[in-house]
Amino acid sequence: MKKTIFLGLAMLFATLSFAQNNRSTAEVFLQITKPGKYTVYLDDELVSSATGRFRFYDVYNSKPMLSIMQGNRLILKEQLNVNAQERLIVGFDNDRLNVIKQLSMFRNNQYALDDFYGYSEPYNTGISPRPDRGSVRNYTLMSPEAFYQFFSLYKKEKFDDGRLRLIKATSKNATFSTEQVKYLLKEFAFDDQRLETAKLLFPKTIDTQNYTLLADTFKFPSNKDDFLNFIAKE
Repeated sequence: MKKTIFLGLAMLFATLSFAQNNRSTAEVFLQITKPGKYTVYLDDELVSSATGRFRFYDVYNSKPMLSIMQGNRLILKEQLNVNAQERLIVGFDNDRLNVIKQLSMFRNNQYALDDFYGYSEPYNTGISPRPDRGSVRNYTLMSPEAFYQFFSLYKKEKFDDGRLRLIKATSKNATFSTEQVKYLLKEFAFDDQRLETAKLLFPKTIDTQNYTLLADTFKFPSNKDDFLNFIAKE
């Protein structure tokens, strides 16, 4: 009985250490072989990619949920087992998720991995720099559940100014899909605030390739033209 308790405590402390120690984070890399437009997120972090490779750095959860969307269809939702200080590389092919490799992130106390599949050479010298996160588009996408709760509060606002304040506060820590932005814009009574909000949320939207579809939410041609001209310059 005591051994069971001690084992449980050891596992708990290991999990807490994984979450709290920055050096004990992990990485999850995904490759999708079939060409297409995919949205991939690990727990609530979303990564976009035009190459079929999706990189998640600084993974704190030892059992994160990986979800793959194609359009509006969820094609995979699967929990992963991730080890601290390792990169888990998985591939999605023929509707199945397969583990490709598991690599230790550090050699001689230095980050030692290349940009995807393996070690930088010579990996044992410890001279490999960690990849630049600035080149990877990582988003904290507002989940459907979180958006529903926010939208319920949002609809209770009687005036456009109050709606805009809520959006500004929320968008500091979350991003939206074009479809979610569309729901928000439709609630505005006046086109001027609708236009201001559409411009505000453009850099906070994950699928900006669809953003021109919002042009139909404007009542006046002049505002519609202003919106489209704004998109063309971005």
